[in-house]
Amino acid sequence: MTKLLQEMNWGEVKDFLINSQVAIIPTGSTEQHGRHLPLGTDYLIAEYISNKIAKKSNVLVTPVIPIGYAPYHTDYPGTLSIPVDVLIAYYKSVADSLLKHGITHILFVNGHGGNTAALSNTCFYLRRKGVTSAFINWFELGGMFNPEWSTLGHADHFETSVMLSIDADSVDMKKAEMPVNKHLTEDIQVLDGEACAYKKGVVRFSLMMKDVTDNGAIFEYGHSEHADYSKQVSDATAENGENIVEAVVDYIVDFIEEFRKIKFNPEKE
Repeated sequence: MTKLLQEMNWGEVKDFLINSQVAIIPTGSTEQHGRHLPLGTDYLIAEYISNKIAKKSNVLVTPVIPIGYAPYHTDYPGTLSIPVDVLIAYYKSVADSLLKHGITHILFVNGHGGNTAALSNTCFYLRRKGVTSAFINWFELGGMFNPEWSTLGHADHFETSVMLSIDADSVDMKKAEMPVNKHLTEDIQVLDGEACAYKKGVVRFSLMMKDVTDNGAIFEYGHSEHADYSKQVSDATAENGENIVEAVVDYIVDFIEEFRKIKFNPEKE
């Protein structure tokens, strides 16, 4: 039986909930990913990973939430963005709908860093209701399992490999370019889309991507000591992407079995 909510009828959902009350909500973003990757990269990967989890774990997977908080990418045509407060309300509403039907545990599989604040707010809201919830940024996991998979940046070798494994036809490798970070001044060096290094310290800005890059791709320095920033985007492979996805899926499947054991009581108002 399918475990994808959109493919089920209400009777099948009712039967499913007898044996499992765990749901996954995949979420991501529709935003520019350089000239070679599709705008849907973040949500397509989150959706793909979630659907593969459903084949290995007894969980219900909702339709993906494809638009997130990404106003800093909107100078690039096609990018869509939802304000944080609206996104939080959206996440809460979807979660509350699941709770009404008997779901007790909710895991968000997230493909976009800009959603982190909204997801944290939502999970705290659910915790106060006594609901077990968490979110996983899938892209943070790779480098923890294998130094070769350390996250390098946006529209980089890592992300390109995963998209090649999911939908190679959506990737235009002829247009693949290496990330190149622009700097704000000679002495204020951009580390990622927010953090900048000045002398021995780090200062955080609120930047548009056009402030940081011309082609839409950036490195995110300092996120992993193992990251190899010399890796060429053009060397990305579907095989590497498949290995990354399988490792992430197996980790989350294993985590879910522990996740099921957690129980909370609602907080008193």
